[in-house]
Amino acid sequence: MNSISRGFRLAKASWQVVREDRELLWLPIISFFCSLIVMAVFALGALGIGLPENESSQVSPALYVLGFVMYVALAFVSIYFNAAVIGTAMKRLRGEDASIRDGLALARQHIRKIFVWALITATVGMILRSLQERAGILGRIVLGIVGIAWTVLTFFVVPVLLFEPVGVGESIKRSGAIFRQRWGETFIGNGTIGLAIFVVSIPILIVGGLITAAVPVLGIVVLVVAVGALMAIGSATTGVFNAALYRYATTGETSGAFTQEDMASSFRPKGRRGGSIPPMPV
Repeated sequence: MNSISRGFRLAKASWQVVREDRELLWLPIISFFCSLIVMAVFALGALGIGLPENESSQVSPALYVLGFVMYVALAFVSIYFNAAVIGTAMKRLRGEDASIRDGLALARQHIRKIFVWALITATVGMILRSLQERAGILGRIVLGIVGIAWTVLTFFVVPVLLFEPVGVGESIKRSGAIFRQRWGETFIGNGTIGLAIFVVSIPILIVGGLITAAVPVLGIVVLVVAVGALMAIGSATTGVFNAALYRYATTGETSGAFTQEDMASSFRPKGRRGGSIPPMPV
């Protein structure tokens, strides 16, 4: 229970940073619309190649290639704007003035590494998805666990790419090393953020459903705007949470609503398995 309550406090602290700097919400919103554009472009490309007429029709290899390229493009958009959120949040946590332009500039400086990471993420994701489609129930469970483990161990890859002079391969190792020093606060914090968004979404979805039943067009607009806003809040809050944990893990510093007590109890004491994490390189 102490870990859960601490997770809620960390999630609340992350939201406080977003609330004080609401400009951060624009980054997930821009990311969402960029993703829609990417999907629309690739949908037109798929129509140009030609979709199979039915399930028994042979799928053109070009469609598989197009699907993979789209997957990489969507991963790149998501990671790029997430990097911008983390970059902006990090400056805020240091007590510096920052705007989303600063975050976007930092992401742009590391665009090559972000692209490589997007390529790796898309490749791993497609491989796991392909294996799950072919596996039985037990295989799907095992592959699902593998997917969760991959997500957890790579949670800190983006801040490492942004703030440490290492390549993508070393970033993956570094992210795993940071996580192994912890008591799982990444799980707890992200879980509480997701739970909070879910709880808030329930009355919104109910109201949106009632409006849709009475006035379909208006209801759909309300639902799209509301869901988009919740997604933006969740994404921005998670980015701040990521930045705050990484900052404490590598420097031992806290700021704002992130208390020393909560942060310190999120990490394994020195001398336990894995040792301590070296400070962030300058």
